[in-house]
Amino acid sequence: MTRMKHDSKGSNTGFSRRQMLQRAAAASVGLPLVQTLTAGRAYAQGQTSLPAFTVPTPVFSLAERNRRWAAVRGNMAKPGWNLDAIITAGSDALGNNARYLTQITIQKYSQDAPAVLFPRDSAKAVVAHISGTRHVEEWTHRLESGRWLSDGKLVLKAESGSAALAKLLAAEGYSRPGTRIGLAKLKGSRFDPEGLVSATWLDRLKAALPGVLFLPIDQFPPQVGNDTGPIEDASMSKSAEEQDVIRKSVAINERGIAAAIAAARNGATRQAGLWWACFQVMYAGAGEDVIRCSIGFDGGGNNTIGDPTDTPVRVGQICNQEISAAYQGYGSQINHAFFIGSPSTPGYEYYRTAIELLAKVHQRAIAFIQPGKTTYGDFQANNEKIFTEFGERGSGVNTHGGGIGFLSRPRQSAEDNLVIMQPGHTFDFKPTVTLDRAKTKDVGDKNRPVQLGESILVTDKGAVRLGTRPLVPIATHGE
Repeated sequence: MTRMKHDSKGSNTGFSRRQMLQRAAAASVGLPLVQTLTAGRAYAQGQTSLPAFTVPTPVFSLAERNRRWAAVRGNMAKPGWNLDAIITAGSDALGNNARYLTQITIQKYSQDAPAVLFPRDSAKAVVAHISGTRHVEEWTHRLESGRWLSDGKLVLKAESGSAALAKLLAAEGYSRPGTRIGLAKLKGSRFDPEGLVSATWLDRLKAALPGVLFLPIDQFPPQVGNDTGPIEDASMSKSAEEQDVIRKSVAINERGIAAAIAAARNGATRQAGLWWACFQVMYAGAGEDVIRCSIGFDGGGNNTIGDPTDTPVRVGQICNQEISAAYQGYGSQINHAFFIGSPSTPGYEYYRTAIELLAKVHQRAIAFIQPGKTTYGDFQANNEKIFTEFGERGSGVNTHGGGIGFLSRPRQSAEDNLVIMQPGHTFDFKPTVTLDRAKTKDVGDKNRPVQLGESILVTDKGAVRLGTRPLVPIATHGE
């Protein structure tokens, strides 16, 4: 496939995978939004009109880079860590730690993830090994003028492998016995407890640098208070710039759910029709791979594990979903169960009662949060209390991290429940309820689960929703 090249004026030549996806999206049939349908017809007629598409150019400022780096370095200097440097491994395919430190992400199946040397000494440059000259050229273009490469503190090299990294570590003075180097994703992370570091790569580093200590930096569970590790601890508290990015991600998610609802209204007959309508809106809105697009009927939103299926769309179904775009790598999941049919369709009253209950749970849960005092365990216990007061039982993972990839703690768990909510924390609150059948009877043999999820930002005064849609019942058709 031809690679995009930048000419001296900064324009592009060649044909990229992303362009191909744009054109494929424009030519697709059965899309739910009027604007997209119009653009699709125009394309089919040979015109140049295309649906809006976001090109994912890095947006974070130099000040934001310096804020992150200072926070991570402050954590590295703590007595419990006392790290001389941190490195990320190319075998961590998602590369979220590297992206947090550099903004650089490598398209999957293209090359290894960036191997980043992040020194504790701020006088030293941060060096990213991104194998392949093409990647260095492209990311130099994206991060140059006025951006993260502008002051020489971030250096990109077309290098890869343990030998190149060992040579760099030695050249930078990290070969002395007793040097402490933190290694991201070595072990103990929330979703990868056994780590993602190549054993061969690490063995060769150790052989080349005898006496150097390579230490895990992922803290699950936290060892002391809120200490979730040097990078994860810093990434939990989002800056104003990061909050803005997450708001954009949430807005894209809301458009995705609206597209799925519109597809049902426009006569989609299979789950795949709703899935594609939602997916293409999220992909076009962010220009990045979608984190989660899982849509199911009459069960949990994640029952389809993120795949399109041939499940029929039928009147009377309750559609749950788990939706998360990735904007600048940042995701934040939302959920909004909707009803296939009209308010007069059997089963709607059950659905309406559940959604209105969940909306009240959201209101009271958000009001409970006191920054600096409330732990995530307190929050979970209070939510259970709220459901009990309403005579119901909630279920599911109520608290789900929102942020860059899997640097998105906290998440509901016995360990992360010890973490104290701080201003700048963002998380997804997505309670599910299956109403007590003795009080509210659904159609069918048993009551169905209903889910309503929202992205929450903790502020210095409390907490707020990041979504803007009304948390109300939605039927796909009128009377």
